[in-house]
Amino acid sequence: MKRTWTTHARKLSSLLLGTALLASMLTGCGGNDASSEDGGAAEGGTTIRMATGGQDTLPSYATVLDVIGDLESSTDLDFTYFGSRQLGDDAEIVQQVMAGTIQMGGTAASALSTYTDLLDAFTVPFLLDTYDKERVAMVSDEAQAIFDAVEEQLGIKILVAYDSGMRYIANNIRPVDSLDDLQGLVLRVAPTDILLDSFSAMGANPSTLAYGDLYTGLQNGTIDGEEINITSIYSEKHYEVLNYFTDLGIYPFATTIFCNADWFNSLSAEDQEAIQSAFTNGYNYLFDQYLPEAEATGLQAMEDAGIEITSVQDPQEFRDAVASVVETYRNRDDLTRAFIEMAEGL
Repeated sequence: MKRTWTTHARKLSSLLLGTALLASMLTGCGGNDASSEDGGAAEGGTTIRMATGGQDTLPSYATVLDVIGDLESSTDLDFTYFGSRQLGDDAEIVQQVMAGTIQMGGTAASALSTYTDLLDAFTVPFLLDTYDKERVAMVSDEAQAIFDAVEEQLGIKILVAYDSGMRYIANNIRPVDSLDDLQGLVLRVAPTDILLDSFSAMGANPSTLAYGDLYTGLQNGTIDGEEINITSIYSEKHYEVLNYFTDLGIYPFATTIFCNADWFNSLSAEDQEAIQSAFTNGYNYLFDQYLPEAEATGLQAMEDAGIEITSVQDPQEFRDAVASVVETYRNRDDLTRAFIEMAEGL
């Protein structure tokens, strides 16, 4: 797959210079693309309307933009791209793709939990605790079996699961370097049952405050803190309203890139292969470049803001606290069990 330098330079700059600069650089592929505003067929090719539910500085969506650039330069496919929640939050994007209003979307995997609990397997706490493990697990046969089951249930074809960074704990009350420090903290967690159960088991009071309301919630004390990735702390500017960050990787934050299955199946075999291959190959962009660069930028922003960063001395006590939750989800269905057992063997 040919990777053009202009696309590479645009995405690298977005990670280093921030959302404001990115917005001015994405006019050609954003929602205001005059050549394909109606979402219909472009001359000589196919136009694809795609929306994503997070800032374009996040590694997953910087990768999406690179992949789009590759596809547009090497095929007759043309994208109208709506980034940074232009068409709504994650839940709204999922609904639009399911309805066929838009063809493709990119959202947190947890956004699909309203309709299926199969993707909970990817958020089992402390299962995929390194990026090396995650990189193997999310392209495994066991992961693909889950993707296939989601397509059968929902009519959504998951092309790939990217990652915008391992999830950690950040808060405004006290440093958290032991399980005792976590007790009673009101933490916003991604709205999935397994995370609600897990943080409750660790002694926190989990909240499902809407993602777009987190900055204000941290600022006014509606919540004490959050489970969050470094890249989101940076892209959403949470470093401005946080005091403490705990270096304890809990789970990788899968970002699903998906499309309406009926629409995908209506494409030519050539276009299907081009789309699937391009987004699969984007995995290399993500882990080799965008994720490490974005995390380094986010850590620097936290240090510059004076956030106190601590490391957990005894991570085993956190693992022990959620052991019964892990076993409950392991035994829930065969697909989840297979994924967990595969990942435990990595």
